[in-house]
Amino acid sequence: MKSGFWTNMVLGTKVLLFAAFILISMAFLLASAKAALAANLKDMSIVTENTLKLGDIFEGLQKNADYVLGPAPQPGQDMVLNANTLYRIAVALDLPWRPASSAQQIVVRRAASIVPFDRVEERLMDAVIEEGVESNFNLKLFSQKEDIVLPHGNDETAELQSFSFNPQTDTFEAVVVAPSIDKPLAQIPISGKIERMIQVPVMRGALRNGDIIGETDIDWIEIPERKIQHDLIMKSDTLIGMTPRRSLLAGKPVLEGDLERPQIVARGEIVTVIYKDGPMRLSAKGKALQNGAKGDAIRISNVNSNKTLQGFVTNTKEVTVQ
Repeated sequence: MKSGFWTNMVLGTKVLLFAAFILISMAFLLASAKAALAANLKDMSIVTENTLKLGDIFEGLQKNADYVLGPAPQPGQDMVLNANTLYRIAVALDLPWRPASSAQQIVVRRAASIVPFDRVEERLMDAVIEEGVESNFNLKLFSQKEDIVLPHGNDETAELQSFSFNPQTDTFEAVVVAPSIDKPLAQIPISGKIERMIQVPVMRGALRNGDIIGETDIDWIEIPERKIQHDLIMKSDTLIGMTPRRSLLAGKPVLEGDLERPQIVARGEIVTVIYKDGPMRLSAKGKALQNGAKGDAIRISNVNSNKTLQGFVTNTKEVTVQ
């Protein structure tokens, strides 16, 4: 009797354990199936159409993927959907999804075709040249330079629908369309003026008084024509052989007052005095009483007679009198 009781107890326990195992397995399978059917929030969404759909922000949907939530961002723009907005969408459409935290969000970006403003400037430059402007010039626009944003899939091009140029004021007005005149998805009025540029010589490196400017010391830059001063040096020949009156900086335009002829005779030094009278040429030693550059008239003293003479500096430590 006792043996039968324990046998029944063991059998009952095995049945209960087997039933529990079956229940746990079924629960696990149901949970797995539910997880497989659950909606998952995408890390980021890039859309190409005008509308934002449920399937653009959630993946793993079994239905309503094409449900329109609202307008998509403008081409090239972003839209941020925060946890609260996503929660309301999930509840309204009975999605098996809830935000993991209040910080959860998704960024929706509208794909776009971007026309760089450089291409617009190229069209404007070509149009100015066609108007007969031959000198170097820059464009100065009266509006901000901005790239043109078009819906995704369009050519990244721009054309001039109209262009007018006033040579008296160097101003222009234009209408730019993108991607083309035949397909003007964007139409932008642009106005501005041209800034004519002039090449001027500058120092390649810094120079100071006493340095003699040579051809290898000279570089060239372009500056706006409106910045040309009456005493600005425009030719390299004017610089060669001169010395800075004060220090000259690299890359800075040079004014006439910045230069002087190099002093090739120094006050107090012994010089050769050349005396010319027709074909006759005599030389003697003298003492310079003044500094002098080539061509300057200076006073000198004859070393032997102490007589003061006036002559012209003709070479290094050389003064000629007549």
